[in-house]
Amino acid sequence: MNLQMRWTLLILLFLHNTDISWAVSFIVVGPSKPVVTYVGEDVVLPASLSPALNAEAFEVNWFTTDIRSPELLYTNYNIGIQSDRRRTLSIDNLKNGNVSLIIRNVRVSDEQLYRCNVYSKQREDETQVSLTVEVLGAQPSISMSSTEGQKTRLECSAEKWNPQPEVTWRDMNGADVTSQSTIKSERDSEGLLRVSSVLPVKEEYNVFSCLMRSKAPKPDWHSRLSIYSFSPGVSGWLVAFCVLLVLCLAVTPLLVIQWRRMRETNTRYDSIGEYNFKFAVL
Repeated sequence: MNLQMRWTLLILLFLHNTDISWAVSFIVVGPSKPVVTYVGEDVVLPASLSPALNAEAFEVNWFTTDIRSPELLYTNYNIGIQSDRRRTLSIDNLKNGNVSLIIRNVRVSDEQLYRCNVYSKQREDETQVSLTVEVLGAQPSISMSSTEGQKTRLECSAEKWNPQPEVTWRDMNGADVTSQSTIKSERDSEGLLRVSSVLPVKEEYNVFSCLMRSKAPKPDWHSRLSIYSFSPGVSGWLVAFCVLLVLCLAVTPLLVIQWRRMRETNTRYDSIGEYNFKFAVL
């Protein structure tokens, strides 16, 4: 066997016994921004191999916090583990390097940071995808509260939001006074948020509006608006009396005009009756 043949055999033997990871090198690519979806819809958490290798023989593990507790595990050419039957992937697309996770009928509890780990004998890589589940909450309401020694406060609150909405306060002149407010939120048993924004107000008449809106609304979603008229030092009974007084002042001239018209009509009828009586006597 000549020297060239020997070198060729040695090289082939070396390549056979060496991890030639460069031949199947890949990275897992995910989105640069969170994926936003809405309750009840289906969503795809995109992930793919670069270059687009055939991933049918690879292991694909989607998990949230612990790789040993997968949300979905694809191995040995089959989906082996599903934490929920709503989670799946397209096996047909694996040959194109597409390892995306599909979640059907999305719930608020699906809002997580997901990780996708792809493993082959020569290579392993991972990416992550953040999922945000949007819910349009209830109409906000504004209430007033005050305690001795503290400023009067307006509280704008609403339930069943996710995530925390944008809150904007404006006064009667349209000026944005949101910077003077504070906001807090807490989750209920469904995982939805009760949002509360508090605005200190001065002891002077003003009209305030509180606007809540989703940060990523659907096309048919509208902002939620509430308006509050603030009249310091004025009781509810006094406001009602003032309203009645204004109504009385507005209605009185109309009643006087109507009474005058009726009087003129009666006078005219009396004149006609007297004329007819005289005519009959003659």
